Amino acid sequence: MVSRRNALSVAAGATGALLGGQVAQSQTLASLSSPTSQVTSEFIYFDDPVEEFRAHMRIERDLVEDQGSTLTWYHWMVFVIPGGRRPEPLMRYEGIEYSYFRHLGNNNYRIHAHNLSFPRDLETNAYTDTVLNPITQERVEAPVSLLLTDPGTVASPIGFRNLNGDGTAQDVYRQFRVEDNLIKLDSVRSAPPDWPATHIENSCQWVDIDLFANETITSLPVKFCGHYAFEYYPWLNMPYEYKHGHLSGFWDGKKVNGPSELPREMLDRMEREYPELLAPRWGDFDRPAPFEI
Repeated sequence: MVSRRNALSVAAGATGALLGGQVAQSQTLASLSSPTSQVTSEFIYFDDPVEEFRAHMRIERDLVEDQGSTLTWYHWMVFVIPGGRRPEPLMRYEGIEYSYFRHLGNNNYRIHAHNLSFPRDLETNAYTDTVLNPITQERVEAPVSLLLTDPGTVASPIGFRNLNGDGTAQDVYRQFRVEDNLIKLDSVRSAPPDWPATHIENSCQWVDIDLFANETITSLPVKFCGHYAFEYYPWLNMPYEYKHGHLSGFWDGKKVNGPSELPREMLDRMEREYPELLAPRWGDFDRPAPFEI
């Protein structure tokens, strides 16, 4: 097992010597592509759950002292998985998640977020408002996906507590690992209590090990990919014989420094149609928590 204390030295075999929190030397391109080059892959086990949680916050959001926000941009593919038939690709989305949070003290962070995703046609990749249901062959209206009612959570080293729950902490699966010159974080979380039971989310985020080692960086510039399992959209008009099926979404993207870094086409559309979603919705914090923090 690899503890947090020696994890970075383990990675030194892939990235050169890591001294004083700095990567002194990196592999050459030739060594990375050599057929004799062996991948470095090690799991990291933290001695302190507080330190592990704070590392998670640096990767996923921002380890702020008071309050802050992060913006991520992504593409994701949606697949229909009907009972008794092979999965079929349905559509592409391009979207954002804006996350905003406040430190409540003692490593408790209240977190709210909103998501917006624009449908794109699988064949032309153009923005669209209809898609072909590959199971029924019916062309159906595909609305812009807006997630504006997430109740929010309180995240801390003991897990996360949904703000529409009773304050019971849910475990969060997280595993840090070293892959050559990268630190990777695998994480899994379930849905809030009133969401469909079929919903689950897992993700993998990664960042250069030298950036991770620099503890002055409170919000790491990660890239990520992940997976959703969730119920059919009602607008798909799925027939009864496939009622036991579900949807699956695979996404990839990156953290950006602000709306100005979003792709031009998407930013232009958001400025026209949803300008209010280009900023944190701090009003979400006006709702009192139903349990004591």
